[in-house]
Amino acid sequence: MDVKAIEIIQEATQLFQRYGIKSISMEELARHLGVSKKTLYQYFSDKNELVDKTVMEMIKKRTCAFRDLYAEGLNALEEMFKVYKVANEMVKEHNPGLEFDLQRFYPSIFKKVKDLHRQNMLQSTLSNLEKGKTEGYYRQNFDSAIIAKLHVLRIENLMHTDLITADEIHSDHFFKEVFKYHLYAVISNKGREYVRIHYPEFLNNE
Repeated sequence: MDVKAIEIIQEATQLFQRYGIKSISMEELARHLGVSKKTLYQYFSDKNELVDKTVMEMIKKRTCAFRDLYAEGLNALEEMFKVYKVANEMVKEHNPGLEFDLQRFYPSIFKKVKDLHRQNMLQSTLSNLEKGKTEGYYRQNFDSAIIAKLHVLRIENLMHTDLITADEIHSDHFFKEVFKYHLYAVISNKGREYVRIHYPEFLNNE
């Protein structure tokens, strides 16, 4: 990708995450970049293409962060705890306004993003569950495919319900409880002992 196109996408990413997509016009983006609107159209045919490329780069960045994590050769529990920390930071950075604009004004892009995110989360969760079973850190007597789908469904619904406030979703306590709910559902006695030794804060007061 052209260096200038990358610069435009980077600026668009910051503005979309801060203000949402709808409120940032091509004119506004050009002003922030210090270029003419004509320059923008040399790299992107319209705002729809810019939004698509920008959102896909955001997904690519997140995917790379998790791919690097999975390449570290960690055991299933180490992997799960690292995913928890990375996901917690991502949730804190989440802007509901951006997602709302995407769903309302760019439904085809929204669907593509949702499908990619779901596919990646489902695949990585299933892989982790199977690894944990092989290593003995997770129980053997559960259906990995079903548990992976339930986990993904729970995470997706957390971001789209009025039962839970935005403050709750962004709080460390709330996200920790969601994580513990999944953790305790799958770990074996061996896994619990590993957590007790390496992550004692998750077993305090129990």
